[in-house]
Amino acid sequence: MSNSVHPHIRQAVDDDVGIISSFLSEAYWKHQHLDWLDPQELLKQGPFLLFFDHDQLVACLSCPPSAGENAWLRIFALRSNYAPQIVWDQLWPSVWQQIRSLNIRSASALALSDWIEPILLQSGFTRSNAVIFLEWLASDVPEVQSYPGTIRGIQETDLPAIFQLDRFAFQGIWRNSFPELEGGFKQSALATLVEVKGEPIGYQFTTTSIWGGHLARLAVDPSWQGQGVGTALVIDLLRQSVRRGFHRVTVNTQSDNPKSHSIYRKLGFRKTGDSYSVFSYRPET
Repeated sequence: MSNSVHPHIRQAVDDDVGIISSFLSEAYWKHQHLDWLDPQELLKQGPFLLFFDHDQLVACLSCPPSAGENAWLRIFALRSNYAPQIVWDQLWPSVWQQIRSLNIRSASALALSDWIEPILLQSGFTRSNAVIFLEWLASDVPEVQSYPGTIRGIQETDLPAIFQLDRFAFQGIWRNSFPELEGGFKQSALATLVEVKGEPIGYQFTTTSIWGGHLARLAVDPSWQGQGVGTALVIDLLRQSVRRGFHRVTVNTQSDNPKSHSIYRKLGFRKTGDSYSVFSYRPET
């Protein structure tokens, strides 16, 4: 940035939704998390800072808490004539201060573009994991083996119980907040659960696009794992996807999650070669 820049930084408010959406559609540098939450939802959770030069919005940064334990970098975007590192250095300290005031001690980021990695490393983030992508291309769908319970579609009234199941199934940074889970359900083309005596023991959300289906979330209550519940949910969604004319289904999972790798491999999923690094930030003070 040149000496003629006159920065003004403030927290975004509800009335900013329009200018933020317009800005994101044209921003040159843009990190946007693989998300179920739109800017309007993110505004409710904060922190969401806007960076103005005179009266022009030139950058924004959103990093709200997720499930009350960790904050994910959701959005960092700016115009082409501004240096990402310099703008980040002005925004991130304020964002982290707000995060700490909420008693959150860590932040995470999924590096979807190469340009953001050195910025994260310069700020004290470290590589902690990776998300890998797999795909299933239409072939013979495996037969469902025996599993406890029955599969049915998810209703909105099921979400509180599914949220509790999700918290048991995932740990740390991979837990979702209730608004995230609700957003995932609303965006799903296919959402199913396995229940036993009226209680959900596993569920999945699948979205669709012109490229096919995408298994966005799969969780099984730990006390029911190893009994074919997750496999049954995946086979069911593959069958339903084919019936709907989708002959490709993708999924992403953590590189250090051997249980999920085993399920997907047995069902015919293969690695695409795509992966994104996960960065973590947890300063001592």
